[in-house]
Amino acid sequence: MIDVDQYKFELTDQFRTLAKEELREDENVRQQAMAQLKEWIEKNPYIKNCRTDATFLLKFLRFRKFAVHQAGEAIERYLVARKKIPQWFQKLDPRDPAMQEILSDIPLTAIGRDENGRTIILIRISRYNPEVNTSTTILRFVMMMLEIMSEDEEFQIAGVRVWEDHTDMTLKFMGMFGLSEISSMMEILTKTMPLRLREIHGIKLPKFAVTLANFALSLLSSKLRERIMCHATVLEAKQHLQESLWPKEYGGPIDVDVLNQQMKKKLEEKRDFLLSLDDMDIDLQHYGHLLGNDSVVSNAEIESGMVGTFRKLNVD
Repeated sequence: MIDVDQYKFELTDQFRTLAKEELREDENVRQQAMAQLKEWIEKNPYIKNCRTDATFLLKFLRFRKFAVHQAGEAIERYLVARKKIPQWFQKLDPRDPAMQEILSDIPLTAIGRDENGRTIILIRISRYNPEVNTSTTILRFVMMMLEIMSEDEEFQIAGVRVWEDHTDMTLKFMGMFGLSEISSMMEILTKTMPLRLREIHGIKLPKFAVTLANFALSLLSSKLRERIMCHATVLEAKQHLQESLWPKEYGGPIDVDVLNQQMKKKLEEKRDFLLSLDDMDIDLQHYGHLLGNDSVVSNAEIESGMVGTFRKLNVD
């Protein structure tokens, strides 16, 4: 990990320009903000242990456009989430059998960057197996992937465009997630994880999922809702993405399976790093007001009501 004093900006001019125009980032702003944020973490009596390397600081500073105070608040939320929802954030071990099962047919793939430098993430819902996966393991997998992706400076600066393909999505899959889980997940993905969501494209959302989708949308800010587009077909969605980034299964040149194998190798190489994240700690008693106690429903709650009924249905 690179210390603040040793950091050098080594990206292309495209990302240097993006950083300046979109994030107000230049050499002076960057160095001063990193130094201030690092000092704030080190002097905060309620943060017991936290990364202070340049990559970690920059991902939150860029997330909050170099507003140091807001970046500090985001770090507090992130540390609280790690402590308060350990089943999603801790033990991000790619060797864990549950993770290995998902990694055998990876549903979430970074397929490249568009002409504006934004990372394109393809999510294929049908590759999650509701017979084997649980909502907890799926969300832990997502957090593991985001931890790795967010270490890349290009990801931090230009942000991401998400393509979520619901082709062959089943009612059983939808029934895995409780309303409280969805609420907490949306809060974490939009307010807690250092993730600059530029666009979200939903493809072939089935009618039975519309109600829950509308519930999830209601939790977003109007600004984020404006960045969401829904497409009835893959053909319609493809018109919003340059052809060089189309996966082979959509008629393009990108071999997603090759990219997934590369990611599996990277996860193994970064295993020690992922597990070391559990060393970070914060005084949960002081920050208990962040992320309400009802953020994650219990198994009993999941098994009751509408969501539990969906899960118990023996449908495809």
